[in-house]
Amino acid sequence: MSGFDLIKMALRNLWKRKLRTFLTVLGVIIGTASIVVMISVGIGMNEGYKNQIEKMGSLYVINLNVPYSYDDSNNKNKDKAKLDTATLEELRQIEGVEAVTPMLQEYFILIDGRNIFDTSIIGILPETMELMGFKVSTGRTLQEGDSMAVVLSSYAREEFYNPKLSWQYRWNGSQNIEIDPYGDKFQLTYDYSYGTKSMDKSIKPKKIEIVGEMDQNGQNSYATFMPLGDVEKIVAEREKHQKAAGQTNNGNKKKKGVYDQAMVKVRDMKDVERIQQEIKDMGFEASSLVDYLKQAQETSKMLQMVLGAIGAISLFVAAIGIANTMVMSIYERTREIGVMKVIGATIPDIRRLFLTEAAFIGLLGGMVGVILSYASSKIINMVSMNMGRETISLIPIWLGLLGIVFATFVGVAAGFFPAVRATKLSALAAIKTE
Repeated sequence: MSGFDLIKMALRNLWKRKLRTFLTVLGVIIGTASIVVMISVGIGMNEGYKNQIEKMGSLYVINLNVPYSYDDSNNKNKDKAKLDTATLEELRQIEGVEAVTPMLQEYFILIDGRNIFDTSIIGILPETMELMGFKVSTGRTLQEGDSMAVVLSSYAREEFYNPKLSWQYRWNGSQNIEIDPYGDKFQLTYDYSYGTKSMDKSIKPKKIEIVGEMDQNGQNSYATFMPLGDVEKIVAEREKHQKAAGQTNNGNKKKKGVYDQAMVKVRDMKDVERIQQEIKDMGFEASSLVDYLKQAQETSKMLQMVLGAIGAISLFVAAIGIANTMVMSIYERTREIGVMKVIGATIPDIRRLFLTEAAFIGLLGGMVGVILSYASSKIINMVSMNMGRETISLIPIWLGLLGIVFATFVGVAAGFFPAVRATKLSALAAIKTE
């Protein structure tokens, strides 16, 4: 029996019993739709976790910190890993690392006319700022070649105040100070008493250029960013001034080329955990958002398994329906099977016929079930978005195709026993059966 004749006969047999075929296919449709939608909710939640974590920063970035270990006897650092120029170069040589930047965090005053803004400033290598996942709401990030360029904190517009006013007026919102980041002339100083009667007039503010504003939803949005070299120069000048004035720095003197923090950009997210462990083995503390993502994915995986199992129950019930339909078909077509054997149909031909019928039931049910799944997913997401939430159901192409293949497989598996039973019927007994 040719393949074309086999398919033609199978379709004709299914069409003869339209109602029974429809009800059996309906069971497969419901089962397939259930399992696909259930799994899609788990996938959607997994993507939701990923999107939320990505808002906190880049999943490709590892944050490195020098551990603080103290000897209680003299309160000095003991066996402390050193993050210097040589170590930074060693980090760059790790396989899979795309970029490395040290970070130097300081506290300076930004000046706009008679108004000032106390801000935490982070110095980084300007060419790495965008690579490290920092985002701006306006303007641009720092770029290679920038000098005395500044990316403002996302809160800067609301935080400028007049230092000559008493503190009661500074924070009650009555000043309503407006700044133009790209039109005003800004300066920077390390004189924390600037603008007051006790300001140090020997400290000359430095001109700066505002090139962007941090995105409030991004990482380190509270901080202001400057090129690392500029921050180091200002720190060195401040320490020189303090020394000349006989002031102490409380043991916080910064040694150029030695840092407490760094960021490492990895090319492939699959390598983050490996590189993070290598950094830890070097004696540093290392963390990344992949740590949080992994925890979220474990939770999502368990949820997908539970939801998938619930959907699988529906498909299992549908499989029983297919088996029942095929068994009933054997009893109704006993004479037909006998005639087929007499006219030369082989046992494999009869077995393939019944398996083909079962496969068509599974295939048709799977295809319609997947289409129904996409429609259901769209409705679920529309309701979710109307409630102000993110997409909670996501059906990737591979899941739709897998749903169709799995439903077809279930159909074939459910029809296997009836097909074998049909092949065992005696041809003579089958012909005698009315």
